Amino acid sequence: MDTITLTGIRAQGTHGVLEHEHTRPQPFIVDAAIELDLNAAGRSDALDDTVDYGRAAKAIVGIIEGEHVDLIERLAQRIADALLAFERVRRVTVTVHKPHAPITVPFTDVSVTITRDAEDCLTAPADDDVAVGDCGDYSNHKDCGDQHEDSARNIHHVVLSLGANQGGNAAAITGVLRDAVRQLDAIEGTQITGVSSLYRTKAWGMPQNTPDFLNAIVLASTTRRPRELLQTIHDIEQSAGRDHGQHWASRPLDIDIIDVDGMVCDDPTLTLPHPRAWQRAFVLVPWAQVDCDARLAGPHGGKVAELARNTPDAHSVEVVCDDWMVAQADNLGNPDTQGDR
Repeated sequence: MDTITLTGIRAQGTHGVLEHEHTRPQPFIVDAAIELDLNAAGRSDALDDTVDYGRAAKAIVGIIEGEHVDLIERLAQRIADALLAFERVRRVTVTVHKPHAPITVPFTDVSVTITRDAEDCLTAPADDDVAVGDCGDYSNHKDCGDQHEDSARNIHHVVLSLGANQGGNAAAITGVLRDAVRQLDAIEGTQITGVSSLYRTKAWGMPQNTPDFLNAIVLASTTRRPRELLQTIHDIEQSAGRDHGQHWASRPLDIDIIDVDGMVCDDPTLTLPHPRAWQRAFVLVPWAQVDCDARLAGPHGGKVAELARNTPDAHSVEVVCDDWMVAQADNLGNPDTQGDR
C-alpha cells in the first residue's frame, strides 16, 4: 500500500472538556497518513487517479475549526472518517496534537493516534451527537448527592480552593499544596484541568497575628459524585495533618469544594456553591485568573471576575508565583506565611 503523508496541519478549535475550552479557541495540530494504491497515478500523471492532498488538508482544517467535541479521540475519529470518504483511500492513520492541553506538570505535547480502515467507516455506528458529560440541570437541587447518576457515571466539572499556613516557610507550604494537587489528579476518574497562580492572602476572619495563607484554585473534571469527592478530599487533608475538629484556625492544608457544575443545594453535608465563596477574595481572585469567564451560581452569584473586584479585601491578595507547580522551592521567596480558612 502506498502513502500520502500530511504533517503539521494547524488550526484553531474549541475542543476540550473544560468549560472555557468550549468557547476559547486553542491550537490543534494534525498529522495524517493516507494509504491507497498510487500505481495508476504514477503511470497516468492524472489527479483523478490519486487523492488531492490540498482538499484533504482543507477537510482536516474544517473539522478542527468546526463543531466542538470534548475529546481529541473524537476529533481524530471525525478526521479519519472524512479522509476515508475520499475515493481510493483504504486506510488512514491520524494523529491529533493538543500542545496547550491543561496539564499541571511540564510537558511538550499531548497527542492521540488512531488507525482506521475503509471497512471501519462502512460498519461504524451513526454519530448520535450525544455530548459526553452532559449532567443535566442541577439548579435548585436540595441534595448534593447522587441524583441523575447511572452506571455510566457523568463527568462533573469542579472548582476547588486550596490553602495552607502551617508547616514551615513558604517553600515547605508550597510543597504541601503541590502534593495535594497531584493527589487530587491521582483520584480515580479525576483529571486536573487548570491551576491558578499561587497567592498570598491575609488570614480571613482570624486574629490579626495569624500567619498569612498561601492559596490557589484548582479546576478538575471527575466522575466522582460530590459526596465521594468530599470524602476523598478529607482523606487528603488528614494525610497532611489537618484536624477537622478545629474551625477558624491555622491549617496545614485546607481544600474546599467551591462549585460543582454550577449546582445549587443546601445539603447539610455539602453546601454548593460554597456559602462564603462570594465574599472571599482569596477564592474569587485566583478563580477569575484561571478562568476569566467563570460564574458563581446561587443568590450571591455572578461573574467571578466582577465579584472579585467588589470584595473589600481584594487588595490583600497578591501573587507569589505563577508556575508554582513546577518552580523550585528556593524561587518562591520567604513570605511570612504558614493555608486556608
